Amino acid sequence: MKANKLSAFCGLLLLLSPSLASCGGAGDGSAIDLRVYNWEDYIGEYELEADFDGDGEYETYPDVISAFEAFEWIVNGKKVNVIYDTFDTNETMLSSLKTGKSTYDLICPSDYAIQKMMSQGMLVPFEEGSTPNYDASVSRYLSGQLDYIKADDGTGKEASLSEYSRGYMWGTLGILYNPGQVSEQTGIAEDTVKFDMADWGSLWDEKYHGQMSIKDSMRDTYSVGIMKLFDEEVKNAILDSGYYDSNLDLLEGVDINSVIRDITNDSLYLEMDRVFNLSDEATVEAVEDVLLELKSNVFGFEVDSGKDDIVKGLIGMNLAWSGDAVYSMDRGENEAEETIYYSVPKTGGNIWFDGWVMPKSDSLHQEEAQEFVDFLSRPDIATMNMDTIGYTSFIAGQDVLDLIRNWYDPRTYAMYVYHDATLDGDSWEDSDFLYDEEGELVYQDGSGMVDGDDYGPFDMTGSTYDYAVVDGERMSWADYQALYNEEVAESEEDMLSWDTVDLTYMFEGTIETEGYDLTSSIPDMNPYIFYTDELEEISSPYGGEESVLAGRQFYAQYPPNYLIPKLAAMKDYGDNNRFVLSMWENVKGNNLPIWGVVVFACILGAVIVFAGAGLVTKLRYRKLRIERRKAARKQ
Repeated sequence: MKANKLSAFCGLLLLLSPSLASCGGAGDGSAIDLRVYNWEDYIGEYELEADFDGDGEYETYPDVISAFEAFEWIVNGKKVNVIYDTFDTNETMLSSLKTGKSTYDLICPSDYAIQKMMSQGMLVPFEEGSTPNYDASVSRYLSGQLDYIKADDGTGKEASLSEYSRGYMWGTLGILYNPGQVSEQTGIAEDTVKFDMADWGSLWDEKYHGQMSIKDSMRDTYSVGIMKLFDEEVKNAILDSGYYDSNLDLLEGVDINSVIRDITNDSLYLEMDRVFNLSDEATVEAVEDVLLELKSNVFGFEVDSGKDDIVKGLIGMNLAWSGDAVYSMDRGENEAEETIYYSVPKTGGNIWFDGWVMPKSDSLHQEEAQEFVDFLSRPDIATMNMDTIGYTSFIAGQDVLDLIRNWYDPRTYAMYVYHDATLDGDSWEDSDFLYDEEGELVYQDGSGMVDGDDYGPFDMTGSTYDYAVVDGERMSWADYQALYNEEVAESEEDMLSWDTVDLTYMFEGTIETEGYDLTSSIPDMNPYIFYTDELEEISSPYGGEESVLAGRQFYAQYPPNYLIPKLAAMKDYGDNNRFVLSMWENVKGNNLPIWGVVVFACILGAVIVFAGAGLVTKLRYRKLRIERRKAARKQ
């Protein structure tokens, strides 16, 4: 309900003086402290403009939290103060809650931690219809994942994660690598590195000894061990699905989008889910052996430094979360002139989620907590969060689609003028497209470089994502590429070669599609299909016809749809957690092979012998000195 002018005036007084809180606000007129507990650096911190009262006047807010507080007053007539704390791991968060020192209205744990909290009866379910923005704009694929994962709700009743949580961010675990750095250190050809990184087994290959750091994270590193241990079993499941050829590439004619729409009933997905969540004692012991082998081949463990270490050139490979991978690739490209890549190997891997939950509390502000989550689920707010943290939102919708196009779609750079802020001495992060006084993007007009801005070789005025307009002539974007290659490109390297990526799984049902052909595989005709110029096809350096696709930021944020059936979430280990914890202690400990133990024992024995001999000698000389002194006194 929109606030009237009197309540708005009172709200202004509230903001200016807490002593006037009785003038208006929520309920009895007092302010509400909404307590939020989130990961570090995990919410929008940039300025944003919004028109919450619909009068056409946009206000500027310093960050997402400030915007929510204003939204609550303007739209719901509530004075809400967000008390915002952060944590670094799920375990830190759980420990903090169990001590009872702090209580929160909202927390953002990971998937398995949500399961754990549900089973311990710690959570309150969301009310049906309480998050309409989320319901309208959440990716259907991702919401289906939350529906699929179940847990005891603490009363003996099984419930899905979607009843007790709302998805916030998601991503994959993969291999972040700098082929140039690795090649320089090892002499291995860059294309060989790119090809090898499409296989988890390459991490165990001695030719990459000392090149990689892995996560000091029990669950993430365990998942890699699982993929190595069950490599053949997973490959057989992929082949048995009938979707992929012997090289694990998608077969022509397979409608993988239909598979994804019913993914949690798909036989391949169910097998990936089963294998990925094996945690019985025998499996854990076998994974321990595999991880000890991996440990001997890697540079070391890291908690959060890997994303910076690879940019600095301290390592050439890193086991990374997709959001951190985007951060590293951006920094590498813009600060260190390094081209860094990200891969989810062809056999698949781990997909993870973070989501909002409401812990049980006598002081729970459930209504405002749900309003906060729904506010974050507005596509325009979701883009602000993505722009700050680099991770990928659960939310789709037109604003997110536009953001992704601005970031990655080469049509955007062909149509509009991009301003390189580094030419002004500013940070590359300040670079952006040019807008006119009406807030519209400025078209390239063929005038070349003007004040450091590239206006391109053609006048693109009137172009859209549906078609190009080149010097007043309308054409398809495929024809634009051909024209550019014929009239502008000076070498084969300069030629445009745009691949397509199908993101139906992410955006289906969240944007307006009237007038489009959703069966088409051409981006001009289907808004779910994207052009991209960042994918590289790498042929096998070992002979044969196999090839892999090497990808970068776009690939990391939105995996190509052919990978989706090969991704599975790791659930809570339950009673088997003790096996995994013991395994991880052994892996992290200073374990030595048998020969190492023998050598160490010999060295230790020698040290003891020499130390003992030294002590005996020292005591003997001391005795002699005492005897000489006694003799001297007698004289």
